[in-house]
Amino acid sequence: MKELILLILGGVGGFLLHTITMKVSFKQRAIENKIKVFDSLIGTWVQMRNFIYAHHTGQPMQAVPRDVAQQFDQMYGQSQQLIGEAILVCEDDVLTGDINALNERMYRTEWYSLEHIQANEAIEQIKREAVALIARMREDIKGSTRLEWRDFAHIASGLSPLRRKAQQGAQPNAQDRRAG
Repeated sequence: MKELILLILGGVGGFLLHTITMKVSFKQRAIENKIKVFDSLIGTWVQMRNFIYAHHTGQPMQAVPRDVAQQFDQMYGQSQQLIGEAILVCEDDVLTGDINALNERMYRTEWYSLEHIQANEAIEQIKREAVALIARMREDIKGSTRLEWRDFAHIASGLSPLRRKAQQGAQPNAQDRRAG
């Protein structure tokens, strides 16, 4: 009898250990994805900043040359893709909203219409805000490293048969999709 109880306790303990290990592994992948996305986004911002400096004449212009505008548009498109990825991996909606707002401001500012001094001041303001956002990104990554009570609650909710039935009921099967 004692061996049977130990066997059951060992099985339950092993299952719980496996579940916790899987959650830790998932959190590690999420952290790695955040680091990759945030790092790429910061690199794109630096690239955009350098591009602005490289193509700013120092004097206001009537229009930007088409090829220069297209190159900047491509960098913006890349940054928007990275912001979409950040929204997927970052749980802080305020942070991702602020990241997007800074990115939009960097893109939407009419750099070609600014004097050299005005452009420098605008870039410096964006740089200060970017540094503050980078610090918030770092804190978001650090916050992801801790196992919290909600992580254990998430594990437990995945074991609940009622939750699985509710999820199955919410997802139409393939025949229902074809019929509709």
